[in-house]
Amino acid sequence: MNNFTAMDTIVSDVMIQFVLLENWSRGCNISQTGLTDFNIVCFIKGNSNLKFADFRNLTSRLSSNIKLDLFVNCDNGQIRFPWPFRADKLNRIYIKNCIIKDYLTEFKNSLIDSIPDTIKYLQIENVTIIYNVRELYDSLSKANSSLTKAAECGPENAYSIIQRRTRDIFEDIHNASHFTDFFNVLTDHSHYFSIQKRTCMYNNLEVFELSGMKNLEKSSIDKIVYTDIADNLKILNFSGNGIYYSLHKLQGWRLRFPRMEYLDFSDNNIKSLPFIRDYGRGIKGIKSVGIIDVRRNKITALTKAMIDSFSTYKFVKADISENPFLCDCGIIEAMEYLSSKTMPKAYDYLGSLECANPIHVRGRQLLSLSRADLNCTRKKETIINVSILAISIVAIIVSIVTFFAIYFRILIKKIVYTRLNIKCPCQFKNGINDI
Repeated sequence: MNNFTAMDTIVSDVMIQFVLLENWSRGCNISQTGLTDFNIVCFIKGNSNLKFADFRNLTSRLSSNIKLDLFVNCDNGQIRFPWPFRADKLNRIYIKNCIIKDYLTEFKNSLIDSIPDTIKYLQIENVTIIYNVRELYDSLSKANSSLTKAAECGPENAYSIIQRRTRDIFEDIHNASHFTDFFNVLTDHSHYFSIQKRTCMYNNLEVFELSGMKNLEKSSIDKIVYTDIADNLKILNFSGNGIYYSLHKLQGWRLRFPRMEYLDFSDNNIKSLPFIRDYGRGIKGIKSVGIIDVRRNKITALTKAMIDSFSTYKFVKADISENPFLCDCGIIEAMEYLSSKTMPKAYDYLGSLECANPIHVRGRQLLSLSRADLNCTRKKETIINVSILAISIVAIIVSIVTFFAIYFRILIKKIVYTRLNIKCPCQFKNGINDI
């Protein structure tokens, strides 16, 4: 009975402490979802004074075994939440459709690193981050003032980190001219971040997503691929970011991410697919097929080299469907080559790939095309035709030269004798004899 009384006291304390946060209790509701688990759900319209700092103060006053899940949804609403949303006892944070201000204010605050990193699930979706030039100027990392580890890595103990369709806006970019070295500082910051070698340790991380960001920096991808440690990562999503460079950096993907199940690079501008090693036989415990999704990119050709590599895969499926394939004679040869290969079942879909160009075969499946559809002749016939054409051209040229030589023979003899002093064994009717 005493245990229940103690628990009732803890629950009551959580409710009372939350009500005391007037700005939060007006726009948010709290409910108990487990013995010591609570949901806080907020719906924000217009400008608000919802400050993450107040929420952090609340969590610091609660019992140590409390877990809080925070959901904030907005209707053109503004909130003041600085990255990395660090607050003790915060288990999950989900922010959707919001305008976030004060985002950079804790980037260099070393005290944030001392707050327990308790977030297990983080998701930011369809969010606009408003930057103030003064705030950015004060927060940018310089060579002698680096980002905190919390700001650079975010929640290192998380199982899932998702940032989807976020965008950045400067509300007073015209004030940048007031800071004479603003753009130098900005350049220094970008350079510093690109060469910084700090490693983030994501020991629990299974899902990492940065998607739908048209201005996603290459360094953000390189960091998780090259520098950070995430041995348990299963899903890596960089879809919809306008990425145009190839995937060569992921050729050793199984070595970096031995448990990887899904690499999503769909909806980008990638034009070629490099050879990606299987690694399945070489890594102990690999049983599942890892999917590399490059659908809806700019790949235009299915080549023999791609078919050869696909035919050897046992633990990799590269999905190249829904790309704008150019159906020319090369694609016919590739499909004929495909029909002669024994392919893994995962690549049965190759036969249903569709043409995007030329227009007269758009939407047709590659397997349904014939050489006649694309006005292609067979290679041997092409060689014969080229040979016949070359012989014909030579014959015509020889005929023309011979005709002119016979027709102008008298004139040629005169020119040869008068200009080159060469005697020909013949006579001319114009009086020049015994030449």
